[in-house]
Amino acid sequence: MKWYRDLYLDKKIRQDKEKLIKKLETNTGVPGLYLVTLAANERDLFDIFSSDLLLQPVLHGHCPLIVGLARGYSAAVSLATGIAMETYRENGDFDVQKFLQSRIPDGEDMVYEYPMEHLKKRKRSRFKK
Repeated sequence: MKWYRDLYLDKKIRQDKEKLIKKLETNTGVPGLYLVTLAANERDLFDIFSSDLLLQPVLHGHCPLIVGLARGYSAAVSLATGIAMETYRENGDFDVQKFLQSRIPDGEDMVYEYPMEHLKKRKRSRFKK
């Protein structure tokens, strides 16, 4: 999974950032946690979805860049709105990717990837076909 280096967090989860990221990276569910990602299409700014969707291996491996985490859907919408408004105030446009890159010191990549070697193994069915 790809994470924005200066991740936006809702106030309720700031102190739990590392623990939550570890749970998401190791494919452990986190009920009520929502991810704000860069949009998968060119029309939208963000995608917001429940972290429970990451329990599906195909989505876990193809998740867009995660820019924010929030406890609850309405908090995630507020977080995404705040990022969009901050982008507009700084740049006069809604080029979120350019804005996010400008917040990172020169020479550093804005994307951070945690090692994926500790993913939880899926249990196979005991019933034979």
